[in-house]
Amino acid sequence: MNLQEYSSFDGIGLAELIRKKELTKSEVAACAIKAIQTIDTKLNAVVEYYEERAVISNTLSPNGQPYDGVPMLLKDLGAHEANKNAEMGSRMARGLKFGHDSELVKRYKKAGLNILGRTATPEFGGSTLTESLACGITRNPWNLNLSPGGSSGGSAVAVAAGIVPIAHATDLAGSIRIPSGFTGLVGLKPSRNLNPVGPDAGQLFLGLATEHVLTRTVRDSAAVLDATAGAAAGEFYYTPKNTKSYLSAMLERPASLKIAVNTDPWISTFVDAEVLQVTILAAKLCEALGHRVDSTRFDLDEEQVLNCMETIWACYTTYGINNLAAITGREISTKTLEQSSLNGYHAGINYTSQHLIAAVEYSNTVSRTVGDFFENYDVMITPTNAIQAPLADQNIQDLNWHNWVLEACKVAPFGQVFNISGAPAITLPLGWSSTGMPIGITFSTKIGNEAMLFNLAAQLELAQPWKDRKPKNHIFYS
Repeated sequence: MNLQEYSSFDGIGLAELIRKKELTKSEVAACAIKAIQTIDTKLNAVVEYYEERAVISNTLSPNGQPYDGVPMLLKDLGAHEANKNAEMGSRMARGLKFGHDSELVKRYKKAGLNILGRTATPEFGGSTLTESLACGITRNPWNLNLSPGGSSGGSAVAVAAGIVPIAHATDLAGSIRIPSGFTGLVGLKPSRNLNPVGPDAGQLFLGLATEHVLTRTVRDSAAVLDATAGAAAGEFYYTPKNTKSYLSAMLERPASLKIAVNTDPWISTFVDAEVLQVTILAAKLCEALGHRVDSTRFDLDEEQVLNCMETIWACYTTYGINNLAAITGREISTKTLEQSSLNGYHAGINYTSQHLIAAVEYSNTVSRTVGDFFENYDVMITPTNAIQAPLADQNIQDLNWHNWVLEACKVAPFGQVFNISGAPAITLPLGWSSTGMPIGITFSTKIGNEAMLFNLAAQLELAQPWKDRKPKNHIFYS
């Protein structure tokens, strides 16, 4: 198998070839390693890869693992492997290792996925650009002068460029959906704690953050969620897994849905004209498919939304950096941390318990507001990002904490409310700019309703397919 053939398959497609014995697991893994070596010097998506994992047993699993032998990459933040570096895009965490797999990694491995390395992230995932002093600048395969966004930009680039069909990602304020929108991928932010977050935590950023994968197809996103969703023993809290598989729900006959389209962001900012146009076209596509579409939204207080985000984010930054300094013995200074992280650290020190509890209480207000809205509507359509893919190498460090969070939220001003509320949202590559760059559109719904999102996403993928669109810097052309 050559790289062109390898990169034309999604994860399920590769697994089928392996099961049919048309390919071996080693051949597929070798292709993925070769893909990294061939193209990543231009992209800087992969922080570290494990060449030894290209040589694996070709014996097929007797348990019918859905992704037996399929390669994937792990974002260098969140889920981690035992005795492998987990550096979080930070000089402070250089060489950090854990002695155990996180629960999510255990489930990836149980599904048969072959984790071949780690992908780039900004320091602690704290930026909408995937750039760091520790790892350098990650570039968008559609245009190397542009960024893939962040913070799961390394994973997005690896999938968009055809290096792997599946890559792990995390989302605190849009970090799955933002790079999906900028690189032409499918990116689901699942419901709060639908995927396990243990054993090292019971909740991530007081429930604002979640983990899943970036993929090129809807079916891969659904099938991976089938393999990972559900509570682990002793889970602090969780969203119950769907009673039927997400993959089978995706294939069911679509129902007629009541859909709201919203182009008015909750964080005030300019929304690009082409982004708005693609959003309206996506709504019209839904109408053409038999869904009822209204223009409406729910209202929230912008200042309180921002305060909720920046308070919880800062407090967790302070907590995390203090823990990391204790573990590594490294000082908390510009020698080990970027200025934006230090700004968050110092902001967190200045917040009191009253500030944090107020932020948590407001997250309840957001959750109730979003929940009430989805009692009357099945889905909301919004732009994923307010802008088109930004320039890379911006090196923005001199903002105070409030302005740093504000500017980050302005990139994807429709997204944070779904982190705060815990509701799921999926980004689909349904539009393209006049310069040929992908524009993502997001579909959100009530907590625990991923099955319906996948069903709608599959319908849209069939009606307006994107799988044959490839960026200039893709392994297919190498």
